Amino acid sequence: MKVKHFFNNKWFENYRVKIFSAALAVIVWFFVVTDNSYFHVLSVPLHLINKPDDYILKTPVPSSVKVKFEGKGKDLILLEYRDKGIELDLHNIRRETVFPLTAEMVQNIPSDLNVKPVGIVEPESIRVELDRFAVKRVPVRSDLTLNLLDGYIQVGKIQFRPDSIEVSGPRSLVNPISEVFTDSREYSGLVKDLKGRMDLRLPDESMLNFSHERVRFLVDIQRRGEIRFTEIPIHVTGVPANLRVVAVPSTLSLTVEGGVEILSRLKKEDIVATIDYSSRYRYPGKKIPAKIELPDEVGFSEVRPQFFELLLER
Repeated sequence: MKVKHFFNNKWFENYRVKIFSAALAVIVWFFVVTDNSYFHVLSVPLHLINKPDDYILKTPVPSSVKVKFEGKGKDLILLEYRDKGIELDLHNIRRETVFPLTAEMVQNIPSDLNVKPVGIVEPESIRVELDRFAVKRVPVRSDLTLNLLDGYIQVGKIQFRPDSIEVSGPRSLVNPISEVFTDSREYSGLVKDLKGRMDLRLPDESMLNFSHERVRFLVDIQRRGEIRFTEIPIHVTGVPANLRVVAVPSTLSLTVEGGVEILSRLKKEDIVATIDYSSRYRYPGKKIPAKIELPDEVGFSEVRPQFFELLLER
């Protein structure tokens, strides 16, 4: 009964007329208010035109300028959604120029709107600095710390995909960059291959672009092993065509160390031992060590013998 009595209250009599009257009053008020003149600050887009070929901005510039306008309220509201802008012509710029901004530089104000720019709020000037565009490829370097359990070994270098990235931007910012590093990480107790993705530690410079911000990495980890090779022939190099020179002894033996998977595929022919004929002048007593070359993934020790003599055969 109370609810019914509430809606029968005299305030709800002719409510449609009252709502219409209130709405009409708001509309009339809006037109009266917006027909008055006001000052209002709007953001005006800033455009750089006629930039010289092969040049690029070295420092950022704002994308818009705050401009004070004067005009009728309704026109200022419409101006908010109309195209307008300030253009800076860069065709004669090669390095650095400061452009003072004035209200007269605002363009494309619709003629049907009774508004005009009266002043620049901020910034009052624009500093434009150009530089030659440059691009270069730099290698990815590791900042990983790997701790393996005893009896295990890292085979080869850490592999990155990609192993280099492209850096582009202003030449004065690109040229000093010779490499990029990964984020710093540490892994312990490793006994098997390690792989994943990680971020690159890139320069904090907004005017530079990088082809990649992350890379994949792979670390080949194998159980440590060793194998003994004997009777590796010694080759003497750099011998004049009219001479015949041999090493004495003519072979050597050594122990090769590395991952067991690599060692299982290693052959005697993969090991090259040489002595340069001209090196005989650098060693007293004519006792000369051999130069030993193996695949990058393995090392060697316990070379026997360690020194050799060169004999000239007639």
